[in-house]
Amino acid sequence: MKKYDSLQAFLQDLPALASHDREKLRGQSGLFELETKQGMRLWMRMEDGAITLPETAPAEQPDCTVIADEKDLLAMINGELSPVKAILFGKVKVKGNKGLLMKLAALMG
Repeated sequence: MKKYDSLQAFLQDLPALASHDREKLRGQSGLFELETKQGMRLWMRMEDGAITLPETAPAEQPDCTVIADEKDLLAMINGELSPVKAILFGKVKVKGNKGLLMKLAALMG
């Protein structure tokens, strides 16, 4: 699996990763908001397993919001930190549909 040195690099690859593993995500749709403790806010829209990255905040509320330090997010993306441990130890906070987030996390493993 590819290792990422920045969140932006991962997000650039995310639509292609989703396309490559679309069967894992087929039938799943939702809006995700990602907030880093460094002040970055990003959105990911999943529609039937395809992922797009809106450049501006969508009008609707996200189905799932993830709040974390950027280094912890990268550690999870790179397989160095278990998402479950990150949540249990308070490194990552999740609001909303955690089940939908777990489907998306399938792309990291």
